[in-house]
Amino acid sequence: MGDRSEPTEPHDGDASAAYERIADAVFALDGEWRFTFLNDRAERLLERSESQLVGTVVWDDYADAFESTRRAFERSFETQEPVSFDAFSESFGSRLEGRVHPSETGVTVCVREVNDRNGRETGTRERERALRDAYEVIADPERPFDDQLAALLGVVRRTIGTEYAALSCVHEDANEYIFEAVDAPPDADIEAGDTAPLEATNCERVVSTERTLVLEDVDEDAPELADRAGNAEWGISCYLGTPVTVDGEVYGTFCFYDLDARTEEFSDWEVTFVELLGNWVSAELERRRYERELEESNERLEQFAYTASHDLQEPLRMVTNYLSLIDRRYGDELDDDAEEFIEFAVDGAERMRDMIDGLLAYSRVETRGNPFQSVDLDAVLEDVRSDLELRFEETDAVVSSESLPRVEGDPGQLRQVFQNLLSNAVEYSDGPPRVQISAERRGDMWEISVSDEGIGIDPDDQERIFEVFQRLHSHEEHDGTGIGLALCRRIVERHGGEIRVDAEPDEGATFRFTLPATPDS
Repeated sequence: MGDRSEPTEPHDGDASAAYERIADAVFALDGEWRFTFLNDRAERLLERSESQLVGTVVWDDYADAFESTRRAFERSFETQEPVSFDAFSESFGSRLEGRVHPSETGVTVCVREVNDRNGRETGTRERERALRDAYEVIADPERPFDDQLAALLGVVRRTIGTEYAALSCVHEDANEYIFEAVDAPPDADIEAGDTAPLEATNCERVVSTERTLVLEDVDEDAPELADRAGNAEWGISCYLGTPVTVDGEVYGTFCFYDLDARTEEFSDWEVTFVELLGNWVSAELERRRYERELEESNERLEQFAYTASHDLQEPLRMVTNYLSLIDRRYGDELDDDAEEFIEFAVDGAERMRDMIDGLLAYSRVETRGNPFQSVDLDAVLEDVRSDLELRFEETDAVVSSESLPRVEGDPGQLRQVFQNLLSNAVEYSDGPPRVQISAERRGDMWEISVSDEGIGIDPDDQERIFEVFQRLHSHEEHDGTGIGLALCRRIVERHGGEIRVDAEPDEGATFRFTLPATPDS
């Protein structure tokens, strides 16, 4: 556009006629931002006549078109200097180029549309590319979080047009701001691990308010922050940051800044883009904290189980040995009651040993499991059949199965799941056991079903049976430690699946659990 640094007031008759002859849209606003004049081109651009618009406030009727350029309008009027602007308008579907010319009573705006269709397509393509780039970063499960974060900072920084990007961790009590991750120019005097007083940063405002802070020009938008070291000494002139929260508390900020003030406002889409990805960072940090806590809990559980097994196994072994010694040495002198008492004591010690072994196995599901691999469930089932062959023969059990799929998993642990479920099906039958095993594909998981015709389970107990040491029957009625199903759940959950039971008393039970499918299954 040509430079019209000293335009004539449009209210002048000759000026109005001149403005009608030029190709640009021209409109005038008074000091309250109300329309006072529009030429024909402006009426066509705004799709309303001068009589309809005069006296109305530009921001009320055309917020989408001109709200992003409001800073240019205000700066021109305040400084009494012409200001140029360039912005994309969703409502017009085009990019607007313009220049604001001030007067003592208002401003005159000259504006033109640039490549209407191409402007819209370019803006849409840019946004689609930004979203695609961000998705490719966060959707890669094999990519380390630190790499994801570094790439994501770069994607957002380039998209919104700043030179600096950072994820911070803050400690309000210690007034400490820590740069956890940084994306900045090669010659920037900043890197991950650097610290600063929290009160020296714009991020302190984000942390204290727990809201996104948008500053196109720090000096004008937030003069109370301009003297802070981060702005005055480091030269930060524009800023966009959103809070990162973990477990409901502010962890830090996801922020972007530059050493030059922006002539255009950050668009609503840009602010939303930053907030959206800031939310992903929050969720990912929360997930990683949960995983660390779970890992620590598992380690404590295993240490407890190991200590308990080590401390209890030896006394149990001693009790069993001495009871056996008494039986051998004094067996001829003991009456039937004494023999029965010894038998009960030995049986109790053996059950206690089985419970300790079960607890140790339960505690080690996460820490002692093998890496996942492609597992043929037909082969796993065949091994379990072989292990339980004698038990099946003794009870006349019949186990039938459809062809089972391959899954991603730990073969040893999956063998434990099948062995526990089949053992239970045999144990809790009131006649010759009949067991049916089948599989059904459900999305990226396989659902395995193990159905029996046994004594069933009361609906009120169908969740409790998966808890550690929860038994529904006495030892006189049925053997077991009360750990088998809890172990099954823990193994299935390690595989990213779920396990449940559908059952009614005296009508059998069907245990269903899901496992991840292999890519080719």
